Amino acid sequence: MSQAKFQKRQREMARAEKAKAKAARKQERLEAAAMAADEPTPEVDAGSVMAKLEKLHQDFADEKIDFDEFEETKQELLSQLQV
Repeated sequence: MSQAKFQKRQREMARAEKAKAKAARKQERLEAAAMAADEPTPEVDAGSVMAKLEKLHQDFADEKIDFDEFEETKQELLSQLQV
């Protein structure tokens, strides 16, 4: 086999191995996503979260908390709401 044919074959084999590895990683991600979707999410009462948000806004308006604490707590509460 000539040097050029050997190098081409090596490149093709490397490309095939890379494609195989990529397919395996994709399959792992799909399986992980399926497992995560199967996990039950904790049920949160939207009314209680909204009441906490209302109190948070009132505390911020009354200057009981600073803006950074307000934003951090607001993001935590909003992430609990089911969309």
